[in-house]
Amino acid sequence: MKKEKIYVILFLFFMAFLGCKDSNEGQIKEDHDPSKPIKLTSFFPDHGRIREKVILEGENFGSDPDKIKVYFNKKRASVVGSNGKNMYVIVPRVIDSLSTISVVIGNDSLVYDDLFKYKVTISVTTIAGDGTASIRPGALEQSQLKPFQLDVDQFGNIFVGTDNTASGAASYSSDGLVRINEEENTMELVNKFPNVANSRFEGLNCDKETGVFYTAVRTGTLEYAIIDPAEGWIPRYRTISFNTGGKYPIPTTNGNYMGYSSVDKHMYSRYSGGEIAKINPETGKADIIFKSPETGTSIGIDIDPTNPNMLYIGGYSGTIAHGIYRLDLNDPENSWVRLNINTGAGHRDGPIEGALFNTIYGLRFDPDGIMYISDYKNYCIRKYDPSTGMVETVLGIPGQSGMRDGGKEEAMFHSCTAIGIGVDGTIYIADRGNNRVRKLSIE
Repeated sequence: MKKEKIYVILFLFFMAFLGCKDSNEGQIKEDHDPSKPIKLTSFFPDHGRIREKVILEGENFGSDPDKIKVYFNKKRASVVGSNGKNMYVIVPRVIDSLSTISVVIGNDSLVYDDLFKYKVTISVTTIAGDGTASIRPGALEQSQLKPFQLDVDQFGNIFVGTDNTASGAASYSSDGLVRINEEENTMELVNKFPNVANSRFEGLNCDKETGVFYTAVRTGTLEYAIIDPAEGWIPRYRTISFNTGGKYPIPTTNGNYMGYSSVDKHMYSRYSGGEIAKINPETGKADIIFKSPETGTSIGIDIDPTNPNMLYIGGYSGTIAHGIYRLDLNDPENSWVRLNINTGAGHRDGPIEGALFNTIYGLRFDPDGIMYISDYKNYCIRKYDPSTGMVETVLGIPGQSGMRDGGKEEAMFHSCTAIGIGVDGTIYIADRGNNRVRKLSIE
């Protein structure tokens, strides 16, 4: 008999067994005894993908699934039932091919010796845009836009700050702010911008508790905008006011791109002279918390949600180019560090110390603390896991631009400028060179 048939029979038997838990007749169950340790012995099957049904074997699990926590790496699995010696769990979405399985009951936390072999499937699809740069709202399959910056609110609405490519368009101008909703199958132009130079949003960030967006505006050093759903997403423009008398000088060069921390509710920006600012978006008050020795433009700026003191910055041009930098907000003067090798542009996966990038145009963390990077001139999407220190190309053919949906072997991009990540971990990409918004599915 094949293993798969054995698993099916065992699952059916176990589910029938659990179904008898409300009946006293023939019921055998063991409650968790906190005075005794839990034991882990084995699990089966030892491989699978999202929503795979797995039975965990051991001792002293207890029979109340609400008191049992099971994790595949960092992701929590659904515990369907337990009889004390066997648990029935559903595999969550995991992004690594090998997963540890840990069980937490009361004060006990144990990890199985063997690893679960998770089958990761990665693909990209187009959700908006047909390759034409001009703006056209409507049904997603007929929509047109040139995306530049984007992020996602807590309801799955994708907001896109566009470029303006019309004939005679002013430099760094925008067609406006777009809202995309996959469930509604629609793209709407929320606000149309005038054809004015330097009106483009640079660094669009959503507070996923409030739905409010914060963004830099290219008008110069002191400009930013607040976009509140309660105000119909009409941008409210504000001016930064730097506190004087600090250790570091006030920047005189452009900052433009901003990141946002939903923990301390502040915006962060690195100016091309090296100054790093912490900005209160409600008051506009700002402090320079550090001045890095590198010069040049930084575009990707974000904070690790699993370690919210760590600010990460991607280098675009100048001496900061092609670098991933980290700053500990609790100790900015002693923690500034470039994580990857400083030998110019290139493409190399592996340990971050030796990784190479070619013009970083955006970076964003997912809820699990995995950084996704739009590697602009390598035409691919990369990821970096701070917990392992490893860099990996997720999709795209390094050095080859093109437009093709699909999986690992065939997907192609062209000059991606931003990444937005939903609360469920769904990844959206502003594929500026292809005039499309695309979605990464990792299962």
